[in-house]
Amino acid sequence: MTRGKTMRATAALVAGLLAASAATPAGAANSVLLSILLPGLGQAEEGHYGKAAVFASAAFISWTGLFATQVNYSRSVEKYEDEKRVYLHYQDELDNGSVVLASDIDATYNAMSEAYSKAEDEETWRNVFIGALVVTYGLNLVDVLLAEPESGEQAMEPSGMSLEVKRDGFRLVRTIRF
Repeated sequence: MTRGKTMRATAALVAGLLAASAATPAGAANSVLLSILLPGLGQAEEGHYGKAAVFASAAFISWTGLFATQVNYSRSVEKYEDEKRVYLHYQDELDNGSVVLASDIDATYNAMSEAYSKAEDEETWRNVFIGALVVTYGLNLVDVLLAEPESGEQAMEPSGMSLEVKRDGFRLVRTIRF
């Protein structure tokens, strides 16, 4: 999936969730707002403590992983930039007629290449954790919107909301009766 498609899919998901939350009753809107702040809070508000623990754990792990990979990615990019600066400095020395050992140039180039590869790997892992966060928040909000409160009482009206997942996307349907 390209970055543009991912951005459009994320925007469509957010727009659908916002539209669905606008049509929810006031008590459910509170759960949606809590779930936006931290996944699992909305489920806890509605009495679904098992789901709350799962969503909160997934969010915590995703945020922690994102933080750690971002730190490692920044360090790798900094190392690459340092090696690149040294490598380009060798070119300046050669242009000025200074003698530079070929082994120094090769060692610096190899270190620069390794740092670049490490930065790419860290970026990949960072993107995995970003994706995990997006999925966690999305599933969390869909769950809070589609779940019935755990109050022991029968709700006055069914939620009138359904989610259809298809191969090329999804459709969130809200039925309004009057």
